[in-house]
Amino acid sequence: MFSPTLLHKFILMAILCGCGGLCLAEEVDTLVTSDTINTSEAANSWEQGRKQLKRSLIKQFFHAFSDLDTTYVEPNFYNYAAMAQHSIFLQVYRLKARDEMGHTQSLQFTPRANQSIGPYFGWRWIFLGYTFNLGKRTKVGSATELSLSLYSSMLGCDLMYIRNKDNFYLNRIRGFGEYDKIFRPQHFSGLTTKTLGFNVYYVLNHRKFSYPAAFAQSTVQLKSCGSWIFGFRFDAQEWNINHNKLPAFLLSPNEEMDSPGLLEEMRVSSINYRNYSLSAGYAYNWVIVPRLTFSISLMPSIGVKQMKGERVNYTTFWNNVTKMNVDFIARGALVWNNSRIFAGISAVSHFYDYHRDRFWYNNNINFFNLYVGFNFSKRKQYKTVAPLP
Repeated sequence: MFSPTLLHKFILMAILCGCGGLCLAEEVDTLVTSDTINTSEAANSWEQGRKQLKRSLIKQFFHAFSDLDTTYVEPNFYNYAAMAQHSIFLQVYRLKARDEMGHTQSLQFTPRANQSIGPYFGWRWIFLGYTFNLGKRTKVGSATELSLSLYSSMLGCDLMYIRNKDNFYLNRIRGFGEYDKIFRPQHFSGLTTKTLGFNVYYVLNHRKFSYPAAFAQSTVQLKSCGSWIFGFRFDAQEWNINHNKLPAFLLSPNEEMDSPGLLEEMRVSSINYRNYSLSAGYAYNWVIVPRLTFSISLMPSIGVKQMKGERVNYTTFWNNVTKMNVDFIARGALVWNNSRIFAGISAVSHFYDYHRDRFWYNNNINFFNLYVGFNFSKRKQYKTVAPLP
């Protein structure tokens, strides 16, 4: 039996323990709430840091496209440009073969050169325009020509699609005896060609050397400088010929004219191949006098030429190396640019080479441009900056 004094002590201890437990629970709740807040703040801080880093990397990536050493290259001060351009588009296709006796023959074909003129409008380094054909339309054959070249300080690319059908001229023959001397160019409707090309490249010394200064009229090369260039190319070539449409005197032997007729090695009727290659070359901008720049570059490439239906293996690759199937792109330009007004000429040529056994197929595609224009609408960050003299 409990005494009142002992009961009172027990009740008092229970009350104290309950209050202590309540206080302890409140303290634990307080600690949990504090940890949750700290963890949430850390997570938010980490997320904000990640987003800022992402934005910074993206900004740096795009900034690298126009990152320049301003002692060598003057940046583009303007948002827009307008110009007039006269363009000439010219192609040459050449077939060549050699028989077992060492006798060589060749045929050269060219479509009619295409000349056009028109206005162009540009934003920064992108130009769009419409041109009017200056040549006479032919009643036979057809031609399609699409080309796009993008130039930035660091990266560049070329995209091209060319198709010609029955609109060629046979303008040169070799290896047909006396016929070589008396032959005159004539229309040839038995040849169809297709060319698809994609080329992307990286300019190593892009802070001091400017491709846009020579080919996009957006910057100005202030000091002479060059750069190594590395890239990758993909090309698709298709070519079909009907030999029966060649002049009859080329097909059959003629002893009086010392002509052997068309060699059996020349009677290749179709070529269809894909080319995957790596390229490396050098480009140089020579500042002749202030504001006047002469540019030249050459990018040879070598890789694997895969015929339609052919498997790519070591033998395929080695055949391309030993036969030196080398393609290349050549560029040249002469441009005057005082930052506001510009004028110049430029040329871009694509050369393709195919060689199997005793047969060669070469073609080159050339773009020539003559232009004059002006820049306007000064960019916000350059409104207080005057161009260098």
